[in-house]
Amino acid sequence: MPKVELFNNLVLLASADGQFTEEEVTFLAMKAEAWNISPDDVETALVGASTGEAEIVVPESEEDRVELIKEMIRLMAVDGNLAEVEKRLCATASAAMDFTALEFDEILQSVLEP
Repeated sequence: MPKVELFNNLVLLASADGQFTEEEVTFLAMKAEAWNISPDDVETALVGASTGEAEIVVPESEEDRVELIKEMIRLMAVDGNLAEVEKRLCATASAAMDFTALEFDEILQSVLEP
């Protein structure tokens, strides 16, 4: 999955509760820098999230789906506040990516446990 699509998905998740926390902004800025996301692509992602016109893109490969769900979990956990809408969106995305509840739980534990 192209990093710009992965970044767009994360912006959509971060905006799902109607606000960006300082921790989420920092997380997204770090990802944008690490993944060489251009300022124009960052702006496009933010506009798409704010207008409601963008949708989460589900990757085709299992490897990309696992990467996406892991990044979504990291983003949800970054501010220490798991909003219900974020949890629902992550669960919906997990189901759309054909993860079983057990597979999702294993991925969740692999991300949250040091």
